[in-house]
Amino acid sequence: MTNGLTAAVIGCGAIAQNLHLPGYHKRADVGRIIGVDPEPARLDEVRAAFRVDATYADYRDLLARERPDVVSVCSPNVFHAEQAIAALQAGAHVLLEKPMALSLTEARAIAVAAEAAERSVMIGFSHRLYRGNQKVKALIEAGTIGAPFMVRVRFAHNGPFPGWAKSDWFYDPARAGGGALLDMGIHAIDLCQWFVGPITAVTALMATLRKPIQVDDNAVLALTFGENALGYIEVGWTSGPGFLGYEIYGDEGSIINDYTSLRVCTGTSTPDLNAGVEMAWMVEDDAPCTGGWPVEVDHFLDTLQAGGSFTMGLPAGTTALAVALAAIDSAQNGRRVDVASMV
Repeated sequence: MTNGLTAAVIGCGAIAQNLHLPGYHKRADVGRIIGVDPEPARLDEVRAAFRVDATYADYRDLLARERPDVVSVCSPNVFHAEQAIAALQAGAHVLLEKPMALSLTEARAIAVAAEAAERSVMIGFSHRLYRGNQKVKALIEAGTIGAPFMVRVRFAHNGPFPGWAKSDWFYDPARAGGGALLDMGIHAIDLCQWFVGPITAVTALMATLRKPIQVDDNAVLALTFGENALGYIEVGWTSGPGFLGYEIYGDEGSIINDYTSLRVCTGTSTPDLNAGVEMAWMVEDDAPCTGGWPVEVDHFLDTLQAGGSFTMGLPAGTTALAVALAAIDSAQNGRRVDVASMV
């Protein structure tokens, strides 16, 4: 890839305006930016703010008339697969928002299209790009807390609309495919698998507790990682201030990241009636929430230009989706679901 890249953004709503368009806008090696959205007013917004050179109401017209080098797919979830596949078939590398699709059949079709086109796909798992989370990954791989046996995650806020989202599609089952679980839970699932390993089974509860909507506004997942680790995820769209982040417990210590500070406790304990405990706390990082959205497009383009591969590529997106679908199955049918049964 050379200077003068053409970048197209399909779907110019909130995530595009807060992440993708600013990311391309600041890059000196992006020569043209193209916006695609069915809403003319939204195209007017991005044309003025992000040096968007051309706009289209339909992504099919874009791909018929232009040859973008890279495409960000930022549309409602139901359109992710068809738009990503079309962009790949047109010869573009794709930065695909999460969840990558609404079914594993769609996820596999994206992978087939990427292989056939010899193009790459990065899933928008922006939490992997926070400095604190990257440090936690390094600490776990270095054995700092020993083998993890328990992880707890809580990602919750007031919800995507009103005030942030540009429309109410997040709350429409036909366009979103689900609520808080697919929106925020998919990040938590991905981090759990990145830190601890593959989730093999899930038992879940989903509910619409407070919002007058047709999708879940809260979900709780109990996770199994093979034979040697368990986990817990809570996500919600109805939460005021409270703990946000995760805890990871290992044989030789623990890690707490509340996205304000990252703390590590190391040492050993004897799990018997005569327990001897030797633990020492240390502040590992006072700014673990740097990175994330502001560096996502940089990571996408820099990795492509270096000829590298994405840790948050199609396998990560597919396995996270499989766990999310297993959780939905579990909640709807009141049973524990083996993730392998979803594949």
